[in-house]
Amino acid sequence: MKHLIMTTAVLLAGHAMAQQPAPSPAAPAAAARLQQMEGIYQKELSARHIPLLGKYLIELQRQAATATDKTAYTAEIARIQQIISAGGVLDLIATQQAQSGTMPMPAPMPPPVPIEQKQALIALSPALAQKVTPKAPADAQTATIGEIEWRIEFIAAGTYDILLHYACPELTEPLKIVVECNGQTLEKELAVERVTKDAESFRILRLGSLTLTSDLRGETLRLSAGDKASPQLIVKSLLITRPRPPAINP
Repeated sequence: MKHLIMTTAVLLAGHAMAQQPAPSPAAPAAAARLQQMEGIYQKELSARHIPLLGKYLIELQRQAATATDKTAYTAEIARIQQIISAGGVLDLIATQQAQSGTMPMPAPMPPPVPIEQKQALIALSPALAQKVTPKAPADAQTATIGEIEWRIEFIAAGTYDILLHYACPELTEPLKIVVECNGQTLEKELAVERVTKDAESFRILRLGSLTLTSDLRGETLRLSAGDKASPQLIVKSLLITRPRPPAINP
């Protein structure tokens, strides 16, 4: 689709040049409109792809945690994180042509990810947690938590959004959620209106952002929610991701 839009833009530009000796005042507006449409299209694809890629990433991390040889898992995790860092949009046409053998040469490798862009997204699931209160099965994909802790092996310095993938079917009053990491604390209330339809329906809640002035290595990230003795929050994953770019105004 991206290639189609870009090709259309080129054809329209060529046609305009052939018909008129001087560029039309409408040409810049048309190009801007095409660029805006492309931005909207990319944003919509990103919203659909990133949750699927995040789910795949969680499974890779879960398998890597118990694997004897982590080399293949580490490489695949890095590849998926790089795709998510770039917006989560794949070039499906190039991928299909490469798989069908119609491309004599492999697609060029993406440019190296700058140091500050590495680890732009980490998906933390209950199965990867060091500690869960109340205790959950070791292979649990979700957990009803009062408190949960993860060890963060590495995050490059920078600013990150903290997103919670949660379910919470019942609330009589706002639920206080606290994230603690590297001496910083984020506090967010889950409003009663943000409950989910049931325990199998999940939503995303932005808890805030963390700013790291230096690389983070081997630190503990702790998330707590309400009373530990009577937990209400069901956690599917906690996402640490780069902030989204500003939306394009129509």
